Amino acid sequence: MYDERISHLLNDAWNSPTSKKALSLARKVLTISPANTEALIITADNTDDDAERRSTLLRALESLNDENNYQPGEKEELSFSVNYRLAYTYFMMRNFPEMLASCEAAMNALDDPDSEEDTASLHYRALIGLGQWQKILALTMKDETHGLAWGYSRMIAAWMTGGGRALCAKMFWDALIIAPDVPFYMLGYYSEPDDGEEHDDFDFALMYYDILQTSEDFREWFTRGTILFGLLTNRFDGREREYMLDVLDTVGGYDDYERMSGILLEADDESVIEALAANKCLSD
Repeated sequence: MYDERISHLLNDAWNSPTSKKALSLARKVLTISPANTEALIITADNTDDDAERRSTLLRALESLNDENNYQPGEKEELSFSVNYRLAYTYFMMRNFPEMLASCEAAMNALDDPDSEEDTASLHYRALIGLGQWQKILALTMKDETHGLAWGYSRMIAAWMTGGGRALCAKMFWDALIIAPDVPFYMLGYYSEPDDGEEHDDFDFALMYYDILQTSEDFREWFTRGTILFGLLTNRFDGREREYMLDVLDTVGGYDDYERMSGILLEADDESVIEALAANKCLSD
């Protein structure tokens, strides 16, 4: 039977207000049960060093081979949790082959749509890191979530496989309408927001921003679309607006701005995006 003392300590650790307290409680569990899976996960969650976190998570993964290390009926969920964390750790270490393997293990651990949604960003990001563009396109064609990972992954994959600017432009506007602020975080035009829904956009941008380094032409084109949209929705003020107009002129989007600013007056984000897509902006 699972030790009740361990259950109480783990519950306190998960709900601890500080990292130091959580670590202290996890260590107490490990003195009782040296390979306790949850205690190892908590330890990893409160470890800053990537290599140390990976080592701890690998121990947690191994601990799942002994049912005395976790509560009955929790093996699948814990396997998902450990592999999900490993995938993110490998991302931080830029080890994309291991990241992909951990993502796939996490996806196979639970037959749960929510778990698939949780791993989508990491899974696509691993494939991007490996340059598996055709596989990304094949997956996005079957992906019905149409989330941010779907939108940005298929866009960069289409660009890298020569899909043409008209197709990529459609994908850019499709991705933008999901979360209009994401490209501004990716390009560093917006600073980190306070906790809240906006932080989800920031976290995604932090994971995906370096797709802009994949191709200089792609970065310039992506910048053009972002600034064009930002100017038309009054996201820049004063000197910043003047600077962005100069940048837009440099990357070849000033004509689109003049044309669209004569059409759009006080329109909301969605209406602006739909108008930009309908007028085939970014398609050349």
